Amino acid sequence: MPVDPPPAGDPSRIGAYRITGRLGAGGQGVVYLAVSPSGDPVAVKLLRSGARGPTAAEFDREIELALRVKAFCTAQVLEHGEFDGAPYIVSEYVDGPTLARVISERGALRGAELRRLAIGTLTALSAIHQAGVVHRDFKPANVLLPRDGPRVIDFGIAQAADSTAAAAEHVVGTPPYMAPEQFSGSGSGAASDMFAWAATVTCAATGSPPFGTGPMPALIHRILSGEPQLGGLDGQLRELVLECLAKNPAVRPTATAALLRLLGHPVPPRLLLAEGRARAGGRTGRREEDTIPPPSAGGTPSAGRRRTAAGLAAVTLAVASGFGVYLARAEEAPVGAGPAGGSTASPSEQRRASGTMAPVATTAVRIPGTGITLREDRRDPWRVTSYQDNREYPAWGPSHVRATGGDAFERLGGRHHAVVSPGGSYVAISPEIKADFSDFDRIRIVDRSSGQETTVQTVRRPEQTRFPRWSPDGSRLLLTVLETVGWEEVGRDAGFVIVDAASRRARLVRVADDGDGPRPYAWGPDGTTVVQRAPGGSVDVRNLDGTLVRTLRSVGEATPDDVAVTSVGAVVTTICPDKSGNVCLWDYVTGAKKATVPIAKGAVFGGWLGERNLLAVRPRGKDRKEVVMIDLRGDTVRVLADGPAAEIDGITLRYTLR
Repeated sequence: MPVDPPPAGDPSRIGAYRITGRLGAGGQGVVYLAVSPSGDPVAVKLLRSGARGPTAAEFDREIELALRVKAFCTAQVLEHGEFDGAPYIVSEYVDGPTLARVISERGALRGAELRRLAIGTLTALSAIHQAGVVHRDFKPANVLLPRDGPRVIDFGIAQAADSTAAAAEHVVGTPPYMAPEQFSGSGSGAASDMFAWAATVTCAATGSPPFGTGPMPALIHRILSGEPQLGGLDGQLRELVLECLAKNPAVRPTATAALLRLLGHPVPPRLLLAEGRARAGGRTGRREEDTIPPPSAGGTPSAGRRRTAAGLAAVTLAVASGFGVYLARAEEAPVGAGPAGGSTASPSEQRRASGTMAPVATTAVRIPGTGITLREDRRDPWRVTSYQDNREYPAWGPSHVRATGGDAFERLGGRHHAVVSPGGSYVAISPEIKADFSDFDRIRIVDRSSGQETTVQTVRRPEQTRFPRWSPDGSRLLLTVLETVGWEEVGRDAGFVIVDAASRRARLVRVADDGDGPRPYAWGPDGTTVVQRAPGGSVDVRNLDGTLVRTLRSVGEATPDDVAVTSVGAVVTTICPDKSGNVCLWDYVTGAKKATVPIAKGAVFGGWLGERNLLAVRPRGKDRKEVVMIDLRGDTVRVLADGPAAEIDGITLRYTLR
């Protein structure tokens, strides 16, 4: 392994070890070649002082995980400590080049050399996984090739396989070697390491990873939906690599099974083993899948498609930002919707029914990990049933669902939009990141009484469904169907899907889009119609078969909480066309104006809360905000939640009739 002389300013000693050169450096720290007191060469990994990245606790985790794995697979840890406040690890020095360097200097591996690499690295991965560790960054640069066989190094982002800390918290790894599920928010497991192993072997055999390199969005798109390029890789090794590159992690072989196959021992496919255990009664809570066969999207991409934020791994819709504990979600309106200079908070998922909130709050519930307090009363028919924390990941942060009848919130793994039905019987879980694991987009429905979770297929790729909204009676789910184009664009809406919660059946209704989309669908007041914002400040009302019933014209910009049953009748709710920022209420049938609700300066409308009250978010002092309930005169009735402005802006609260 090449060694560079230490530059001026580097330490001459770290602990008892004399520094003789640099083996490598990165954003987190430096790896030095050093000499131990006994004269043996060692490697010393030192975290940069003040560097962003692993904390001292995370460094301790790296040490603990490395110690779990047998020394012949990794560089053995000899000592660890602190130097000038920065943690360091001393490990055995492995004298050999990295696989990445060999590929760069010598080109692709062939024949017996390639097979020895495959078997040696599988042996290492098998031992790593048997120790209960997931590496999460297996790649050519982390494989050393000394004379006695491959060693896997760098456990900087490894984790315990049984860790309760979700691997989906951060997208980690090196993109050309990352599995699809690592981009979806589903987390990293041993199957992800097997995908990385196959990508590494492909790079060793061809000089390039199977999905290439290049700009991040295009690369991730190829990983999620493209076919791998394996070049001249052939025979049994090619077959094994293809299995390990499967989009579905459940069908990839384990490291041990793959190793046995290369050594000539036949092993049943992993999926068949799982199915056999299920048939034998070894699994409970099995998911059922309901399939609908809609045709895939066709036609020519429209010039009117909106550019959206792709995040790291998928097409996600652009979201309104600026104000809001978004009382059911600013994602449900395109950027710019709402009063001039601000944004409209999206609707709270609720049954449009009578019910009166208590006049004052008598209890306080703190949102975990925040300074937000919910001001509640046990008599309240509506309360926060879920929230989504978008502070770190704008538009697709983790969701939390409130326990039935309690105050605890349970965090969902991955990145999902979780919406509790009116009455609380069901939770709909829609993935924020649309990873192409199959030919269909999907939504999960959890029956809260039985705990059964069912996955329902909605539309064929490349279309996707978003904006889940429960019907007023909580029995059906409405999803907007969107076209997708390439990697970073969401096109027009193409109709809607209605999912029956009891039967788990989905029905696709196609509607031609005559606007610049996307324009989410919402339920009508009694669940027998749907409504949609239309161009020119209009609102379309449609039957559940998609036929147009009527268009309410020149009513202003429809808010995400489009329709409500109120004390002045069934109304369509808009931001008034006079640009005052107030909320206008229009008769759902005739389109006649019924009322204007004044919205105080600096406040943002957030939806309906029963027949007589609306929600709003308003500033409170210099750096705090409140979620308030207002009446039809615009007067504040009660404070429902309060907290730091940055947290109120970054966390979506969803109110549901319980």
